[in-house]
Amino acid sequence: MPARSTDCPDVIVIQHESVFDPRIFGLPVEPIVEAFLSPADGQYGCLNVDIFGGGSWQSEFSLLTGLSSASFGSSAYQLFKKGAGRFHSSLPRSLASLGYRTMLVSSCRRSFLNYDEFYGSIGMSERVFIDDFPPPFDVRRFEATNSDALFLETVIDSYIDGIVDDPAARFLYVLTNSNHGPHNRRLVPPGQFETERAFAMASLPDRRYAEYYARLAETASTWQRLRLKLETRLYDRPILIVHYGDHQPVLTRRIDRKLSLAGDARRAFRTFYAIEALNISPEHFSAGRAADLDIAFLGTLALQRAGLPLDPIFSTRASLLDDCGETYFASASDRKRRFHRTLVDLGLIDLMPNVQHAR
Repeated sequence: MPARSTDCPDVIVIQHESVFDPRIFGLPVEPIVEAFLSPADGQYGCLNVDIFGGGSWQSEFSLLTGLSSASFGSSAYQLFKKGAGRFHSSLPRSLASLGYRTMLVSSCRRSFLNYDEFYGSIGMSERVFIDDFPPPFDVRRFEATNSDALFLETVIDSYIDGIVDDPAARFLYVLTNSNHGPHNRRLVPPGQFETERAFAMASLPDRRYAEYYARLAETASTWQRLRLKLETRLYDRPILIVHYGDHQPVLTRRIDRKLSLAGDARRAFRTFYAIEALNISPEHFSAGRAADLDIAFLGTLALQRAGLPLDPIFSTRASLLDDCGETYFASASDRKRRFHRTLVDLGLIDLMPNVQHAR
């Protein structure tokens, strides 16, 4: 599928740890949170993921490879260890083939799980972890709260400064940790976001939910400030930004019980996605509510919204959107199964010894 324009916008994807849209549970949000989850000049929708409560790397895997982590059964939780070197088609590889510099920035330490090896194996050429951040960044101070106000500001400042030295197109993948549980401890300092905390308590009298919402408000406020910085400092550089939640925190079980909502087995696996376009022509990017989406399609959607060409793998995956856009793994699409088998036959997936079928 050919490029839609001659521009190659930077692509920034930010995974917001344990962030879900409270409106999934019928809970209201304030304007600043709404602008983050559903930007008026962006595209947004409900994102269906494979996991609940933890295992963020499974969402990372699905987004970057375009495959459902659930396809690998009991091996899904170990994909970053067992899968290193086995997946040869990925979002970073596709962007690198177009001349992009590819970079991971993680709020975890380099020793976490098998991140460094796995990300290198799928084409992320630069991998920066929180313990790589130079002074004056204070790792221990950051790890006390995992605050997005501190982390995201440092990441975006570094991204902007790097463009001065090298204007090449960028793919930046950012992993936050701000809203990671538990939510029974207060991480947002007293005196900050108190009105937001009170708003949450009035919506649902639960201190854990109020802490979740206060952290979400901090993230939304931080992003509003950073977006303005991007618009001001890089006023002529096209940038596509994708935000999404990797999974719901276990807190949502309490919310479900307290609200006595009607049964919905899929509710626990819904988060959000939002796509913003800076300095991209309105002819090529239309704002508004978009379709609900399975996370395995989010990388493909990012390429499409950036107006970039799609290679045969990504264009085939794009053609599957109508077949199984909301439920990739659960879809019974025969075309999806044949697509998976073709990836294996072409050597683009080296199956693990104990996995016989990529469903």
